[in-house]
Amino acid sequence: MTTIARSAERRTGSPQQQGGNCFDLLRLLAALAVVVQHAVEHTGSSFLWYEPGSARWFGDGVAVFFIISGGLVFSSAFRCQQSGRGWTEYFRNRLLRVAPAIHVYLLVATAALLLIGVIGVRSLADTRFAGWFGSTLLLVPVYHPSLFSDFGTGVINGSLWTIPAEIGFYMIVPVLVLVTVRRSFRAMMCCAALVAVTGCGLYAWSLSLAGEHRIAQLLGVSTLPWLGYFLLGVMWSRLWQRAPRSGAVALAALCGYLALTWAQHLTGPSGRVVLGMLAGVPLSYLVFWLAYRGPAAFHGLTARIGDLSFGAYIWHMPLVNFFIWLGRDHWPVRGTALVVLMLALTLACAAASWHLVEKPALRLKRYSARAA
Repeated sequence: MTTIARSAERRTGSPQQQGGNCFDLLRLLAALAVVVQHAVEHTGSSFLWYEPGSARWFGDGVAVFFIISGGLVFSSAFRCQQSGRGWTEYFRNRLLRVAPAIHVYLLVATAALLLIGVIGVRSLADTRFAGWFGSTLLLVPVYHPSLFSDFGTGVINGSLWTIPAEIGFYMIVPVLVLVTVRRSFRAMMCCAALVAVTGCGLYAWSLSLAGEHRIAQLLGVSTLPWLGYFLLGVMWSRLWQRAPRSGAVALAALCGYLALTWAQHLTGPSGRVVLGMLAGVPLSYLVFWLAYRGPAAFHGLTARIGDLSFGAYIWHMPLVNFFIWLGRDHWPVRGTALVVLMLALTLACAAASWHLVEKPALRLKRYSARAA
């Protein structure tokens, strides 16, 4: 890197490239934590010490996803801008990362629902099916028609509410990069943090309204309430080299995170949203500390087995719903063994998604922040 480039990096807040890290592995572990959580909650099974209704499990897998995504996507967008590429290239990369896996899931899920008889061929002309199919095709998979009420939980894949939240962040990132370049990284973070706090506050207020208020539903699938997690990833991607990175600080962050997580169970939905975002501060530090301080043997693990996190996140709920649809009397195993079976099937689907869909799609990228 030239002296001019180094100077520009310090001035604009360009994320510094690192050697090895465990970000992909952490995403996979976060996805598997979500799989276990949903399998236990929806099937009524126990997993080791974790039982339905218990709080003794890591419940911030989605927050970890958002934190890591914030750092990596901002880095990718910044590199795109600094290399003189148009924003079309940035959006093309983001589309290649998300759309192929979702679209293949949509086609396979439709075929499976027809095959097992949840819907008939005539249902394909139903406006409710068209709404579900179209919203998923457009990467806004948050419409859950009554057409599927007899299948599992009645919602094919409720976990995909994070997709529009993630894509909303993709749309915001170019603005963050341009403000960083033309003003400063600090100015960008201050403005974005103000928006994040406002969004979190609006969501907390909407949850305080009586019943499942439509405002809360709409805000919940948008980027606004979760923007703080993304920004924490952006912040650490820039400041990590200057932050204290000792084990003592990591231990203090862990204690702070556990305390705030425990406090969430003592308050209502609105308080949980606010405390959850505050808990994201020590959690984000722990994510980056583990990513860079994790064993070197883990750095290239996902390069060998594939980046299975996105596929695991996509496919686990259809599998959980299929087990529920079969009924308890048809489950070959129960308890921990059942959850382990779901984990194994989820990883198998994720591996197929990675090697057959996601990896070939990512080869179509013209640039990548990972290549720097």
